[in-house]
Amino acid sequence: MRILAFAYACEPGRGSEPGAGWSWARMLAGLGETWVVTRANNRAAIEAGLEGLPEAGRLHFVYVDLPERARRWKRGRRGIHLYYLLWQAAALRAAREAHRRHGFDLVWHLTLANVWFGSVAPLVGPPVVYGPVGGGARVPWRLLPTLGPRGVAIEAVRTSVDTVARYANPLARIAWRRSRLVLVQNPETRRWLPRRHRERAEQFPNVVLDIAPGTRRRHPAGPPTAAYAGDLLPLKGVALALRTVAELPGWRLLVAGHGPDEPRLRRLAAELGVAERVQFLGWVPRDRLHKLLRDEVDVFLFPSLRDQAPWAVAEARTLGLPVVCLDVGGPPLLGGSPVARAGPAGTVHALAGAVAAAAAEPPPPPPAFDLASRQRRLAELLARTGLAPITRGRP
Repeated sequence: MRILAFAYACEPGRGSEPGAGWSWARMLAGLGETWVVTRANNRAAIEAGLEGLPEAGRLHFVYVDLPERARRWKRGRRGIHLYYLLWQAAALRAAREAHRRHGFDLVWHLTLANVWFGSVAPLVGPPVVYGPVGGGARVPWRLLPTLGPRGVAIEAVRTSVDTVARYANPLARIAWRRSRLVLVQNPETRRWLPRRHRERAEQFPNVVLDIAPGTRRRHPAGPPTAAYAGDLLPLKGVALALRTVAELPGWRLLVAGHGPDEPRLRRLAAELGVAERVQFLGWVPRDRLHKLLRDEVDVFLFPSLRDQAPWAVAEARTLGLPVVCLDVGGPPLLGGSPVARAGPAGTVHALAGAVAAAAAEPPPPPPAFDLASRQRRLAELLARTGLAPITRGRP
């Protein structure tokens, strides 16, 4: 096969969407010769990452970006959605030109992985696979008060945009209607799709890890320790983690990450009387974070209120840690032990019980997230849906 992939986010050595774009590009190259349309600012990292890869000869990149003037007003999360829509228009021109030259058998939309953003992939011509995409998980209404006023306002805006996009975004409707296969990150995203498109949806989280399975090595002499890693945003549920530690005397909590919710979280830790047992570490490099989790942590606590397929959960499980999460979105699919949602007090009480129980028992073996295992499963899925023959052997 010859495959063309759209991967706005694509960068080796990263987690989340950039890491997914890179890992999935490698997986597709194991299925056939693959061209990836991505942003030009990913070029240096990609070219360095290609050195020594077994599939490097089957993996080609087409770099597309908007003019410097357009890039200046995209800072962090601000403006990224509009910029992404404009980037897709430029990427479509490059993709059509590549299709004229190479004649692709399959077009794949990889990142950004949001079901209601939509994709220009169906406008290239060949059959399309859309995803893995998320976006269907929503904050449970009973837990909205834990977000704080700012977080509630953000979720209200997001829900409104999500609803409008479901009915009024032509790129989203084209992507659902014309794709031969839609890969979804979690059950909520499958249910979010209009009913007539659900039969073509398969659950397949985007996580692909490059770390070896391990076991936790924490010395039992220290205090029992829980950890959270990720952005500090209201939707991530770190406020629930703080309240959980307040119900666990003697436990400490390590918080690795940064974000706009940090001041509120520090105030809450002080109000709960747990400030001395909570350590805000800021952003921690990936290698250092993995060592910290293995050496100092008993339980990875990830009470996010809407996460589609969080890589942090899969990484913690692969490193040998038990993971306690809510029964929302992707974390339970990646090996997390889900706690049923209730009101804030009931949820916190259940989380505290689950953390104590998880620390007392060895965790079950984690699911397989390595490149070879994920590629085999993907090849079998494509063969079952009639999109490609089963590809055997190493990626």
